[in-house]
Amino acid sequence: MVNVEIGEFTFLIPEQLQFNFEIASKNTLLEGAELRIKTVSGRLKCMDCGNEGEAETDESLPPQIAMFAPMKCPKCGSSNTVITGGKDFVISSIEAEVSTSQ
Repeated sequence: MVNVEIGEFTFLIPEQLQFNFEIASKNTLLEGAELRIKTVSGRLKCMDCGNEGEAETDESLPPQIAMFAPMKCPKCGSSNTVITGGKDFVISSIEAEVSTSQ
């Protein structure tokens, strides 16, 4: 089992990541391994009001567009924001069974 954490702002789609993992792991020690994906919320800092916290998706936009829309501050509505989290892609752990038979 391979556990990964992907940030919201990596714009990686879990289904695509799963598909690519299956292809890349063929004929390797990881063939048949389960890939567990945890999505980490994006974080923003507003340069206007100083608020820092989780990014909020604009529910009025279709999901395919919302991910690329400017991120607005949930407190004051400003688009003058900086991404402070959610850009990482981390392999958090790999669990494996080891055969002791010879």
